[in-house]
Amino acid sequence: MIVTFASSKGGVGKSTTCAAIASALALEGERVLLIDLDQNRTLDRWARKAPIEGLTVQAIEPQKFGSYFREQEASGAFDHICIDLPGNREVTLFKALARSDLVVIPAQASEPDLREALVVVSDIRDVAETAQRAIPYRLLLTKVFPLRSRVTDYAYDELERRGLPLFRTALVERSAYREMFLNGQPPTVTEPGKGAGQEVLTLLAEMRSIVEASQAEMRKAG
Repeated sequence: MIVTFASSKGGVGKSTTCAAIASALALEGERVLLIDLDQNRTLDRWARKAPIEGLTVQAIEPQKFGSYFREQEASGAFDHICIDLPGNREVTLFKALARSDLVVIPAQASEPDLREALVVVSDIRDVAETAQRAIPYRLLLTKVFPLRSRVTDYAYDELERRGLPLFRTALVERSAYREMFLNGQPPTVTEPGKGAGQEVLTLLAEMRSIVEASQAEMRKAG
């Protein structure tokens, strides 16, 4: 899978989700490349604290993304590539979207976050039209309160009203997501089979299902 994690707004859990999914894949024995394009280099620093076998994290400058991606994809060294995009709209965004099997758009259940998520959705649709192929994407609600609130209900109602696809899985506000950047340990290690660890695995299973269905549809159409 080639999975891009995109948001034009900071603080939505984009890098956290990318790291959690990439590490979960590696811990299952897959060979994973995580490309850190975020200007803060958060994932590059995180990976140095507790390296995971099978997970390669590489921070690169956005202008070098195209050539680096082509080289790594052609090498056959990786089963999956996860891309953590910069927290702003620039040309690298469109290059990554065009190469993606799935785009994950993290957003909190708030009006500003959903508005920014719609910007990313518009970009995906433009790239898909230009590339003349479907680019699967889903919004991922993050930092959700354990109990439903009026704010959460607003988010679900707004997404339904706009007909935007949403992951069934949501990431609840949990300390394991914050602590992973302190100790380097991903949620599937610190909370195996429960809490954040189970959420990540459930999300990963849903992502795989979406990609497999999309690829099957493409083969059928081809």
